[in-house]
Amino acid sequence: MRLREQLRTMDVERLVLVPAMVFLLCLTFFALFSRAQREAASGIVDYLHILYLILLTSFYLVAVLLLIIRRPAKARRPGVLPTAAAYVGTFLPLTFAFLGGSEAPAGVELFAVILMTLGMIFTVYSLITLGRSFGVEAKVRTLVQHGPYRLIRNPLYVGEMITLTGAVCFSPSPAKFGILILIGAIQVYRAIQEERLLEEHIPEYAAYKLRTKRFVPGLF
Repeated sequence: MRLREQLRTMDVERLVLVPAMVFLLCLTFFALFSRAQREAASGIVDYLHILYLILLTSFYLVAVLLLIIRRPAKARRPGVLPTAAAYVGTFLPLTFAFLGGSEAPAGVELFAVILMTLGMIFTVYSLITLGRSFGVEAKVRTLVQHGPYRLIRNPLYVGEMITLTGAVCFSPSPAKFGILILIGAIQVYRAIQEERLLEEHIPEYAAYKLRTKRFVPGLF
């Protein structure tokens, strides 16, 4: 009985995500270090790529810290599908590293790396704003209404999709575009599930929902 209670109260999400994020943090740091050591930046694309890796390293570092110090959840979305979508949506983008792709023209490369960098800046900003309410599974902690959350309800997903769109354009392939569309669909599903949960447990969420958009300020 005591073991069952311990398992019920155990933060499985933290146990899974902290080691995974630490591993990804190490990989990204070594990729950044290797790139800086291997070749000197010779153009704006190289500089922006290094900046992107610095931002990605910062994202994983902040994510690990927030997972460790975050607030306990007050409620969670029941069911296997929302939980599966949370982890698939989080880790599916990692498959891009194994898919290869064709070389894009110089102009497209520049556009892609700008998109990646801007997307990651917005993602890190949104993560820091979310603070101790950060999580991957659909759970209730606190309602954040400042920073990018003043205008849209899911800025982390928006930042991620901008970044991934840039990554696909940088080294395009049909498989990557297909996975990008799948990730987008998963993130929409996750956003809907999280919003329903918050609306059920946070009274002021209904008013917040009326004055914000899900993904694009003033549009959608």
